[in-house]
Amino acid sequence: MSIVFDDSYYKKIIREFGYDPLRFGEINFNLGRLSKEQLKTRWICHTGADKFAQKLGEKKAIVSTGIGLSAPPHVGTLTQILNAIFLQKAGIRVQMVLGDLDAYNGKDIPLQETRNLAKKYKQFMLKLGFKTTNGSVIRDQYGDLKVLRTMYLSGRYVQNEQFDMSEEDLHDFYVKHGKVNKHMTFGRKLSLTLMTADFIDLFLSDKYEYVLVMLGIDEHKYVLFAEQVLQEMIRDNLIRKGHLSAIYSHMNKGFNNHPKLSKSFPESSIHAGMTPDEIFHRIMYEEGEFEKANDSPVYQMMTSVGDFTLSELEKRHRTCTEKEKNWKRYKEKYAQMIIEIFQKW
Repeated sequence: MSIVFDDSYYKKIIREFGYDPLRFGEINFNLGRLSKEQLKTRWICHTGADKFAQKLGEKKAIVSTGIGLSAPPHVGTLTQILNAIFLQKAGIRVQMVLGDLDAYNGKDIPLQETRNLAKKYKQFMLKLGFKTTNGSVIRDQYGDLKVLRTMYLSGRYVQNEQFDMSEEDLHDFYVKHGKVNKHMTFGRKLSLTLMTADFIDLFLSDKYEYVLVMLGIDEHKYVLFAEQVLQEMIRDNLIRKGHLSAIYSHMNKGFNNHPKLSKSFPESSIHAGMTPDEIFHRIMYEEGEFEKANDSPVYQMMTSVGDFTLSELEKRHRTCTEKEKNWKRYKEKYAQMIIEIFQKW
């Protein structure tokens, strides 16, 4: 049975893991200069983000996120980058980790290939408007040996069963289609432990006390993994104190009826390696089947990749749901915007 990232899925995740609902209940906090209404358009649920919001004015607070470097960016990757820039514009400092070693061990990408991608991704992010000022930073994993030491220190608090419990919700789907190994390999264990260290090191360095992790909802188990490690290290006085919270974006449905946009399934997504004509055709004619705007991959993209106001999104939601002729016009303009973004790559 395949996973569908719809309202029922989000409600199930929120119920099962005790997350605070954002889209399914009242949002009771702003984040910096971002209003509750603005948060609703980009994120689906959170753990402890309200407490982080209260501490945001302090110097020891930062948002941390990262992207895998197994291939050129697709729209899902673009969402994380633009969300980071969106937060920066609201006066929030952000750490962006480029997962070159993650791709090397977790996805078996040749080292030189993923190192080259790290350089290109950094330039791409800077062109899109990411600022490495006021405490914000873009860093790769290969060049930060201190975090590798943090990975080793945190390793004693990790149990083998935690790895299997941390698999993405689509793991079985990828196994079925031959995209990943069924069992957690040693390389993937290293990859996950290093990702945890990317968060933990912010506390271990004593530079930050409040860290808000920003990920897609399908990666929510990674944060639970990191939180367990953090609490063990605080108990043993390796870390003085730290509050790890998270805010999750919805998963964008894939084109051609795929469950999500994915590098592993090229026909499901839009990526920087496509020609302008291919991007245009995918947006205009490969939405797949849907009944409501919230299930349209194009409308979902508009909520996260694009600088639309709430009223503009409401118009697009209505025309998409009712399949009005204006929806085609909106898609044409949106396709051109996506083409222009990826031309920066």
